[in-house]
Amino acid sequence: MLAVVIPLHQLSAVNPSTSKTNPSEKYIQIISVDNHEFWFLGFVHYDTAVKSIQGALQPQ
Repeated sequence: MLAVVIPLHQLSAVNPSTSKTNPSEKYIQIISVDNHEFWFLGFVHYDTAVKSIQGALQPQ
């Protein structure tokens, strides 16, 4: 297992994505405030991961 840590204040967007050729391949694109893109795949609970990351970016 690989752990990646990106401080929330460094994130600007989270975009769920699905492969057009293979819909079972789902990705999460995370964009940092300095426009670096990170692509993650292989989530066991993809929808939960997307909701959690998007929820963490919402102002409280």
